[in-house]
Amino acid sequence: MFTKKNVAIFMTMILCLIMLSACSQKTVEPKASNQNRPEATEGNSMGKSHYPLTLTIYDDAGTEMKQTIEKEPQRIVVIGQGFAEWMIAFGEEKRIVGLAYLDKSFSEYEEQIKKLPIMTDMWPSKEAILELQPDLIISMSSAFQKERIGDISFWNKRGIPVLAGINYTTGRTIDSFFEDIMNLGSVLNIEEKTNAFVEKQKEQISEIQKKTSQTKDKPKVLLLGTSGETTYYYGPSLCLIDEIIEGVGGEYIKVSKETYVEMSEESILSVNPDKIIITGFQKSDSEALINKYLLNPKLKNATAIKTGNVKVVEYTTAVRGSLGLTDLYNDVAKYVHPELFKGE
Repeated sequence: MFTKKNVAIFMTMILCLIMLSACSQKTVEPKASNQNRPEATEGNSMGKSHYPLTLTIYDDAGTEMKQTIEKEPQRIVVIGQGFAEWMIAFGEEKRIVGLAYLDKSFSEYEEQIKKLPIMTDMWPSKEAILELQPDLIISMSSAFQKERIGDISFWNKRGIPVLAGINYTTGRTIDSFFEDIMNLGSVLNIEEKTNAFVEKQKEQISEIQKKTSQTKDKPKVLLLGTSGETTYYYGPSLCLIDEIIEGVGGEYIKVSKETYVEMSEESILSVNPDKIIITGFQKSDSEALINKYLLNPKLKNATAIKTGNVKVVEYTTAVRGSLGLTDLYNDVAKYVHPELFKGE
């Protein structure tokens, strides 16, 4: 026979069991994702499945667009050597079923590039791409024009999403380079690899910046590009190296509001740079490029020429960005402030 005391004890035990059961069913809420990362679509709680996912891209005019990747891409057409190099570096080149538009610039992945299924070294036709039945197209944004490989809507209407990057209309920056890398990681479901790469690059850049912040001197640096016998100025929106020069304690000379203008000897003399950096393209002869300026009698009164401060850097990394970004960052730091790196 139950006494009032026994009933009270029994009810207390029941209550404890109910509370324990409720606690065991609680789940931990996922942390909010970075706002710049691809968005989870309906049915994807970022814990159930990586796909489908939706990300924001920009067409060549700079218009924001959404692309939804329904499943992990296995047949990818890549337009542009840079993206192919990134996929090789992250061990994902087996997904490439077609590669086009090779820039012929220096690449440490040259031998691996040769082994890929190369369609053409120029713009491929729409028909050639469709024959490969891709489930994703990756390219620089400038490829998605009607007169080249077709605009983004052309491919979306055929059920093929695209990943467009390296956009010069919105402006090329170090942050946009990192964003392209992280978008690639998200689309291919290799975020651990790409995020680790980005974090390491940022840490190395931070260390270089700490070292160069010790000096108050800010040498004026002029970036020049060459095409045949013609010399050009690159505006900041067309390259990454402006941020590198500023990041290591130099002053990036802004010649014009225009992003890309021809530079004469008189124009170079008018800004009188302390140092000149030239972008070398397509395996150019660095010594010949440097001598083009050092031995030019019209430039003999420029400070950079008098002191012999003319340097060639690799075009791809300086302009659009490559996996060797921190190597270039360190190289430019030593060039702009050699006094900080004596003995290294």
